[in-house]
Amino acid sequence: MIRPIRTYSDPWLRRHQETHTQHAVFGTHAHPYLLDVVTRLATAIGATGDERPSLLDYGCGKGVFLRAMAATGLFRFVRGFDPAIAAFKARPAQSYDMVICLDVLDQLEPEFVEPLIRDVAQFAGQVALFDVITVQTPELAHLNPRSPAAWQEIICRHMPVTEVIVRPATPEELAQGACPERAIIIATSSPR
Repeated sequence: MIRPIRTYSDPWLRRHQETHTQHAVFGTHAHPYLLDVVTRLATAIGATGDERPSLLDYGCGKGVFLRAMAATGLFRFVRGFDPAIAAFKARPAQSYDMVICLDVLDQLEPEFVEPLIRDVAQFAGQVALFDVITVQTPELAHLNPRSPAAWQEIICRHMPVTEVIVRPATPEELAQGACPERAIIIATSSPR
């Protein structure tokens, strides 16, 4: 059973709604570096059943990555959830084979990080993929990065982590204002 979990404060939600409204590119990161990882995970999940897996993009922003995943044909169906975006604010009521949570944990108020991971865990039927920043820069001062080990430890409290990929940004990404380093953390839905 999916139960409601409070994952943000009202002021935080209002700030994110305003940021999405005022900045057209906010919430539109395409995450091209994740395609191979998502393909590998979706293929592995699909190999264990008779149909392609389902996907939930938790904190999908304006839905750019969600649409890219739908276009791959890897998934039976995809759904986005983001309380700051009117088109995606309806909370899902079921679990999904794969849940992705990209650029969300590092933007939250600290007291809501673990509740959000618990929320992702209850939606993840088989696997969850978190993509978080790990290095602070002056341009990203509004974010709350942690080391890959710290993120892993926090996620491990709620889901078994099976893989951590530390990914430095390419020179091209840095020139476009990307964070210098990310951690891609894969966890399973097995209970802790």
